[in-house]
Amino acid sequence: MDFKMMRWVPFYGPVKNRYAAYFLRKIIHATCPEQYFVRFMSQQVNPCANATYALTFDFDFEKDIEAFPYLLDMLKEKNIKAGFAVIGKFVEKYPDIHKRAVDEGHEIINHTYTHPDNPHWAPDRYFNKLSYAEQKSEIEKAHEVYQKVLGIECIGFRTPHYGNLHTESVYSILSELGYKYSSSTAACAYKGFGAPSEHSHGIMEIPTGCSLHFPLAIFDSWNMLRKKKPFLGDDNLFVEEFDATIKVVKEHNLFITHYFDPYDIVVNNKLERVLDSINQHNINTLLYRYLIF
Repeated sequence: MDFKMMRWVPFYGPVKNRYAAYFLRKIIHATCPEQYFVRFMSQQVNPCANATYALTFDFDFEKDIEAFPYLLDMLKEKNIKAGFAVIGKFVEKYPDIHKRAVDEGHEIINHTYTHPDNPHWAPDRYFNKLSYAEQKSEIEKAHEVYQKVLGIECIGFRTPHYGNLHTESVYSILSELGYKYSSSTAACAYKGFGAPSEHSHGIMEIPTGCSLHFPLAIFDSWNMLRKKKPFLGDDNLFVEEFDATIKVVKEHNLFITHYFDPYDIVVNNKLERVLDSINQHNINTLLYRYLIF
């Protein structure tokens, strides 16, 4: 493949047809993933002075809450701060563990009040099918819970299941509520080449990142391990892929962020190995709130 002729642009740019995108992704992942990753990511404007990693977690299910104490223990032991996208209803149900997260310096990200399309609270609702008023209510009610229970003013949001369930209406809602950022898109399908950039209504979008050998996929536990045909399907390969990605991010002075599901990441010691990789590569870590321009 002639790399000089390739368009190193966000994946949505040259390929809008999803079937064509699917096959192009397979070709790139099979033939030149490392080259694509480096060329694509190197076009970003890194908002930080050095190579930087932002670690986040999404708490969507009861089993994620069960993993919360251990997750906090490990983050404290490894001296790493993270962002937590949490549901308002879970904060109400389990206030103490969420208070502990705040007290230990982690960041709370608004993940709506019920997380539409969630089996616990809203199994038959989808965020992208809600009216503007309903979307705003979901975000606003969660915000009020964070204020009342945790005593914080949340400034960031992540759409439930983001991707196709994310809507442009979110940005005007966030602006109305005084929010500063969203993290609801994929790096491979958004401008900025994996780095934060202003979207609209004064809201910054921080797209979640890919990995060295899968530059056109979201690097998370669902895509890599749990879906019907996962990209990796092996815990050890997952950690190896993470480590290889962080190494290249460090070498090329890039910015990248990922999100993980807490329950999935603690199984088979993946959490400890991921955190050790961050520390071993001596890469700078920060919270989203410190990225505000």
